[in-house]
Amino acid sequence: MKVVVYSVIDEAGKGIAKELLNLVKYSEAEVPKALKAYVVKDLDTIIACFREDVIYFDFLDEVFSKYDVNYYIVLSRHSAKSGIKSLTVHHTGNLTSSAQAGGRPYELSVSNPPVTKELLLGLVKAREEFGLGDFEVTYEVTHHGPTGIKKPLTFIEIGSSIREWVLSNAHKALAHVVLNVITKERTNYCKAVVGVGGPHYAGTFTKRALTSDECYGHIIPRYSLRELKNNVGRLREIIIKAVTLSSVTTKEFIVLKKVGKVVKDVINEVASDLGVKVTVV
Repeated sequence: MKVVVYSVIDEAGKGIAKELLNLVKYSEAEVPKALKAYVVKDLDTIIACFREDVIYFDFLDEVFSKYDVNYYIVLSRHSAKSGIKSLTVHHTGNLTSSAQAGGRPYELSVSNPPVTKELLLGLVKAREEFGLGDFEVTYEVTHHGPTGIKKPLTFIEIGSSIREWVLSNAHKALAHVVLNVITKERTNYCKAVVGVGGPHYAGTFTKRALTSDECYGHIIPRYSLRELKNNVGRLREIIIKAVTLSSVTTKEFIVLKKVGKVVKDVINEVASDLGVKVTVV
């Protein structure tokens, strides 16, 4: 069972869900805590709405416990002071001691590299089809809650302000992208990797994913590494979690060359222990 969720207080999520429901045949379903829930039997999918904001969806495993969940897709807005128009995908987790946006410190959810890459590829195509050419399509790094979800989870978002969150074309674009992914059987191979380094908008890793067989799970940015490098034990813990908390086996670290020696040394140690390749770019 594939599960698509959103919040009643999220204009982007509500809009995407409305367009998605217009594209499928559904019947009402009962899900604990859900304000509304729908089952799309021919796609083996549930679409559900909750009162809580999406970063506080720590209850997902509990409320969907009677279902055999393959993965979650969260429909969401993306906020940024820059106001840059964006269509983003990312995994969730708090890489450091800070947990100001849901979840718990030093805790990561399970990433979903193949599904997240398909969403990314879909956004590139839909951007042109739905007249959103001025939107940037990108991976974001791992950040915010929920963090303790046991099934793979991916956020797909419209950013970065209310002007974009309410755009009907953006809603339609993301609805079609999500529909294509939940309709598709997982047959395409991709090489699951963990990205290390760089800024919040993971441009280098996005470009690599769009031009190779790499599909990214957790991405650890330089701003998190600044804190983690001061506690090698925590750094090692996070690196291990980034590799192991994935829907598929992680094959490789892709490390940006500006990452410092302390971090690279820990990555090399973990990679050796877990049989993971390291590539510095």
